[in-house]
Amino acid sequence: MLSARGLWLAPPGAPDPVVRDVSLDVRPGEWVAIVGPNGCGKTSLALALAGLAPPRRGRVTWRGEPLGAPGAAARREVAAVLQEPATQLFGDTVADELAFTARNLGRDGAALAGEVEAMAQAAGLAGDLHRDPRTLSAGRQQLVLLAAALLARPALLVADEPSAHLDPSARATALALVRAAVTAGLAVAWVTQEAEEMRAADRVVDLGAAAPAPAARKEGGASAGAEAGQGAAAPRADAAGGVAMIGAGPSGAALLTLEVGVPRPPEGPGVRTEAAFSVEVPRAGVVGLTGPNGGGKSVLLNAAAGLLEAVQVACRWSEPPAPPPILCGQYPELQIFEERVEDELLFAAATRGRPVPEARAAAAAALAEAGYVPPQLFRRRTWTLSAGEKRVVSVLGALLAPAALVLLDEPTAGLDETRRRAVGRWVAEAGRRRPVLIASQDEAWLRATAARVVEIARAARR
Repeated sequence: MLSARGLWLAPPGAPDPVVRDVSLDVRPGEWVAIVGPNGCGKTSLALALAGLAPPRRGRVTWRGEPLGAPGAAARREVAAVLQEPATQLFGDTVADELAFTARNLGRDGAALAGEVEAMAQAAGLAGDLHRDPRTLSAGRQQLVLLAAALLARPALLVADEPSAHLDPSARATALALVRAAVTAGLAVAWVTQEAEEMRAADRVVDLGAAAPAPAARKEGGASAGAEAGQGAAAPRADAAGGVAMIGAGPSGAALLTLEVGVPRPPEGPGVRTEAAFSVEVPRAGVVGLTGPNGGGKSVLLNAAAGLLEAVQVACRWSEPPAPPPILCGQYPELQIFEERVEDELLFAAATRGRPVPEARAAAAAALAEAGYVPPQLFRRRTWTLSAGEKRVVSVLGALLAPAALVLLDEPTAGLDETRRRAVGRWVAEAGRRRPVLIASQDEAWLRATAARVVEIARAARR
């Protein structure tokens, strides 16, 4: 059994603990979901439960032994899947990645090769076995890492937002794989913001509450995400094959037209579609892109930003974009480079000519709307922020900056409901004055926020 007692935890470099006096147990055959608002310490707790970060106070034990002790059983029995998938990849191919941990635990040969193929089939990764995992989308990378962890047959799995970038089908597959392993005796500590995953768990521990919450199991009913999009128009199939349009759409002539051809090139970035289509981005309004993991949503955003040349995608501007487009990518930790949060928030705005006092006032108002105390957040060091807080800072920094087009890649991944709704309001307000193009798996939020949603519905994995 995993046992944590009296934990006080803080991120590296943070002066004050974000988790105070927390205790919990995770038993064999039990799935515990760990939830709470962004910045409450979920990642710090996950790292401590996996033996990857020592607590300031308290202790964590596995089968009665302190985690991290020399020769502890946990070294072979505990698997961790962390938030940033690209930083956890080791193999040259997906097959190598799936086998990596199991091979390091002494399993090899034909038996392991057969298990790799079986896991790939179960996880929907069979078509990717010979691909370099670094070329996969963020969602596919997350699925690879989760499958690799389960293939290693751990006794305990600690997973920190392991499905934040998964499409609905891939998420259902991931949850089914984990439930099967739990039924076989696996203990799971699972950090999430997703109502669907809370319902899948046996018990929910809420770090934002005074005491652990009861299990969030319900038969039927809508998730928090579905409620946010209640009343949105249902998708209607487009005869062009692979594209569905939702909502009436923004008005005005197109500023940018993204033309996607077929077939996808055998090498390099591309969009997986069975028919050519185009995406029109107006001079003002919010347009969303959704579709399966690996479908090419990020490729379209990067092409529109001028950061990627994809032979399959042509960007047709009706006039030169000025100021240039600005992109907030799906990995905020790779884009933050200022030491203080205030400097990070204002950097793009200031370098693009917006008066700093004006940008600072706008940032403070937006952060207050999202439930933050702006002066306190302004003073914080960026490396002490949680993943959700980094995403909030990155998205807001992009929205504050002058740009002919704002591009947001998975802007709500890992956000709690308060920040998710705040980002929706920020985006809607920005869309009244200029175009915003968003790629997201958060379909309910996207339908409630965007005037038009383009679904790459027939993206076929090869």
